[in-house]
Amino acid sequence: MWMIIPALSLALAHIAGDNIAVVPDMAVLTGNGIYLTVFIAYFVLGCIVTGILAWIGMKTGLELQLIIRRYFGRCGKIVWAVTILAICIPASALTGCYFAGWILHESTGIEHSLGGLISLLLFSWLASGRWPEVLKTSNYFALLLIPLIFILAVIHGVSVPSGPWYAGPINWWLVLALVAYNAGGIHSILVVEAAAHLYKRGNKAIWLTVIAKIAEGLFTFFVAGLVIGTGAQGPLSLMTLADQSFLAGLGGLFNIILFCVLLNTMVPAMIVNAKQIGILTNFSFRASLGIAAIAVWLISRIHFAIILSILSAAACLMILLIVYTMAYLHMYRQTQPK
Repeated sequence: MWMIIPALSLALAHIAGDNIAVVPDMAVLTGNGIYLTVFIAYFVLGCIVTGILAWIGMKTGLELQLIIRRYFGRCGKIVWAVTILAICIPASALTGCYFAGWILHESTGIEHSLGGLISLLLFSWLASGRWPEVLKTSNYFALLLIPLIFILAVIHGVSVPSGPWYAGPINWWLVLALVAYNAGGIHSILVVEAAAHLYKRGNKAIWLTVIAKIAEGLFTFFVAGLVIGTGAQGPLSLMTLADQSFLAGLGGLFNIILFCVLLNTMVPAMIVNAKQIGILTNFSFRASLGIAAIAVWLISRIHFAIILSILSAAACLMILLIVYTMAYLHMYRQTQPK
């Protein structure tokens, strides 16, 4: 039981733009083909990458930044910073500008790009340490998302795919983009940190993070099935479905909760972006945060499909770097006297 509750808590902490926005919208475009994409991205590659990251944290008992500093020095810090930014900046552009802007657009009627800019400024302001009570309140609101999604499923009935869930062909670019989204960037830091705190548990720490990834994958699978089964349309098909299913007041509450989920993801993501830019430039945190916000805004101006392609390419670099780090640490431990 000690593993199940922390694993579910970790899975909840990892629910982000990919689970509630990217996958549902891709489900609208690809239909039943999204199931195999989600299976490979979360249950196969996602679990493997997460397991390796947890192994790194468990074996060293250190957070990722400390591991890099101790074993790889300045050069390693730069490589890791670039890799994390290559994932975190595009992911932040999708989550913090594109999708958050769309929520504001649908809720208030303001222009989509302006909504994205306002959202990004809010996330950056909170990331600077201001208005901490807003972030705390947002955390509580975000917990209501899963019950409301299950209510949607009850209203419409949980749909079984009309065709085989393994229908292809597989969109490998989307698979890699989802791996980058759900196991790279800020998630890689969180997984290593969680395993490091549980290093005394041994391999159980690895199983905890893998179970959390499986739980996250099941939730994403369920959301994709809900969107396909109801025929909801994007952008932000989950929000569209809620607006059509609930009364106006409850639909507006769902939009607020959805925005809170993105806010809870974006604030730590902007902190991570700023810290990585600080490593590369030696600028202060606030200056680095400003640069990060500008970079996220500029990337958000690129076409949605191109941003996913950037994430896919970054995922390849991330996987190579994680495997190399694991191999290096294994060899290092083998050469040390018993």
